[in-house]
Amino acid sequence: MAGVVAAVLIAAAVWLWIGDADARLKRVLDGGVGLGDRAGADTQNAGSGEEKRSSGLLEGLLGLSREQKSDPGESDVEALAFDLELTAICLRAGLPIGRALALAAAAGGDRSNLGALSRALELGQTDFEDQHLSEVIVLIRFSAQTGAALAGLLSAMAYDLRRAEHQRRRLAAAKLGVQLVIPLGACILPAFILLGVVPVVLTLIDDMSVLFG
Repeated sequence: MAGVVAAVLIAAAVWLWIGDADARLKRVLDGGVGLGDRAGADTQNAGSGEEKRSSGLLEGLLGLSREQKSDPGESDVEALAFDLELTAICLRAGLPIGRALALAAAAGGDRSNLGALSRALELGQTDFEDQHLSEVIVLIRFSAQTGAALAGLLSAMAYDLRRAEHQRRRLAAAKLGVQLVIPLGACILPAFILLGVVPVVLTLIDDMSVLFG
């Protein structure tokens, strides 16, 4: 019984930690969308060019990345999802895809290899391959062929990545609970038998020996 209670408590703690991380990430991303819109609007009103707009966006994205990096439990999948959201912010601010990827890579330390993809696009390479970015490449090609808004596609992909990662963590937490119950049960069950069952059996044997002796 104690093993089951411990497993449930651990699973609940992991669940709450995941929910808290998701709330922090959502808060940062919601702020980032507004930042991208403001940066794009301010620079356009001032008549500045793409470089000034890029500079303003990069400064804001660096701030968002520093807040996101404060989460020590961030996985590679969540890092890619966050970098895709940064790319979407740049696209909504009016930057081309190559420049948007470059800014997202610079803000995140190029942890997702978006910088290499950006350089490939700037050079016109159509055969760039990266196992971790294969779905991103497919979306970019799809957007180029159909005219679909790439920012929305990348945001949707980022959402799917985070949801899949959170589901993986929940399953891992449930599996951990089961794994903890087994050794705890192996320790508690023998003690229960020795302290609870064996004395009763010995008492019954003694009573029966008195009756039939």
